[in-house]
Amino acid sequence: MDVPLESAGSAARDRRDVRALSLSVAFVWLATALLFAHPHYREVGASYLDRLGLPHWLMAATCAAELALGVVVAVARPTWLWFAAQAAPVAVFTLILATLEPLLLAHPYGVLSKNLPLVGALATATLAAREGFSARVLWLLRISMALPWLTEGLVPKLLFVQQAELEVVRQSGLVPMDAKAFLHLLGLAQIASAVAALVLRGRPLLLLLCAQVAALLALPILVAQHDPLLWVHPFLPLLKNVPILVGTVVVVRRCSTSS
Repeated sequence: MDVPLESAGSAARDRRDVRALSLSVAFVWLATALLFAHPHYREVGASYLDRLGLPHWLMAATCAAELALGVVVAVARPTWLWFAAQAAPVAVFTLILATLEPLLLAHPYGVLSKNLPLVGALATATLAAREGFSARVLWLLRISMALPWLTEGLVPKLLFVQQAELEVVRQSGLVPMDAKAFLHLLGLAQIASAVAALVLRGRPLLLLLCAQVAALLALPILVAQHDPLLWVHPFLPLLKNVPILVGTVVVVRRCSTSS
């Protein structure tokens, strides 16, 4: 029996988007492993291992495991085992660091909060590989990609403003007002952006998502001008933007075809 062209095309789009989400998360695992070669990565990692009372060799062993996991994630078809093999270490890593240093939950660049959209991308890829991009799968992805705007707008910009981000604003030369007031306004805008990404439809939604894509590309560059070593930080505060960026692009494609 011939498969209708429309159904075949939809299945191909589903596979493409599942692949894109999978590769974006694989990138995070591979970057976490390969950046071990940088001295700053090892220095920061060693400082946290010392605080935990753990041997330094554990960092190399963990990076080797992450390298293997990244390769598997990139080539394997998403399943619930595939999901659990990634979500479990992310959860353990987040719990350990949040217990050791609670303010990391309010880090201005989302070293821990960006784990939420990362796991959301994994869950989306797993479900979409089973049932395609159904309405509930698309909503899962939309919520996952809205989360970083909500968490980074609310926690570090409104509730726990930190000196590092104030210095970035002051040294940028782009803000002609009080740095803290600017961050408060930016936080409110980010929260509004998260809500709008879930309630808007049609062209307004697409315009908003495209603006978010542009911000996801521009903000790491602006932040890295203040501290270039953030590119090689072992918690990947800037490189974790990749799954969020890819996930948002997938939402754009999905919503543009359904609108």
